[in-house]
Amino acid sequence: MAQRAELRPVRDHEETVLGQFAVHGVNVNGLIVPGRSIESLLARHALNLVVNNHECETYKVLLRGSATAVRYKGRELLLATQHQLKGIDETQVAMLTDSGSHIITSGGRRGYTTRSDTDAFDLIAFDFTAPCADRPELKKRFFNFHSAPPAVPDSQIRAMLLAGYPFAVQLYELEDKNHLGLIRRNIACLPHSQPSDDATLMVKTVRPLDIDPDGMSGGPAFVILDDNGGPEAYLAGIIVRGGRELFTIIKVGVVLEFLRSVFD
Repeated sequence: MAQRAELRPVRDHEETVLGQFAVHGVNVNGLIVPGRSIESLLARHALNLVVNNHECETYKVLLRGSATAVRYKGRELLLATQHQLKGIDETQVAMLTDSGSHIITSGGRRGYTTRSDTDAFDLIAFDFTAPCADRPELKKRFFNFHSAPPAVPDSQIRAMLLAGYPFAVQLYELEDKNHLGLIRRNIACLPHSQPSDDATLMVKTVRPLDIDPDGMSGGPAFVILDDNGGPEAYLAGIIVRGGRELFTIIKVGVVLEFLRSVFD
């Protein structure tokens, strides 16, 4: 496999709403994280969704956008959207090791039959529990996901962070340089509106993006809100589509309902 370039997160602007936490701690699953580290800590759970292209020696992986790594009731799962995988052999959905030297395929998938009237049925989960048992170093990628954030007024929502891998900025240089550079985009947002599909929520970027974000579907949306007297971070949903100013996410409650229906 190609040697992977260092992952390079890119902020869409230097001063974001996340900067307000620089001198404060943020509660993440009961652990107080220094505010200066909260962006990188949350965004690391966004992975590049790759597919093992075993039929081609040169182009050994295909890039299919973004995915969200969560740990749910003892299972390590990679969440994505089915529309990212049209025409793809889903048994070959994979993760790369940190060095990029190995391609690790999943132990199976769970998903619904998609419907045109809602994005709720676009979710898909790939089970990496068995591969992670063989490679414990992969476990740090998965966010401990067990509950939705409490319902609070918008005034208590301090920030939202979306993360993913837009196709426009990835460095796919396998043929010329045997090199794959994965570049993550971290995007600060705030709630915007409720679409007609109750399974989704629309959020607005703090500033318009300078690129087309195609490829960010499947990535995570996190929310930081004031709860119990201090800022707490939660998974807020999964990106399903986006533009330079507006993104649509599948709500976290819908994600939980999906996981309960296919794993519990």
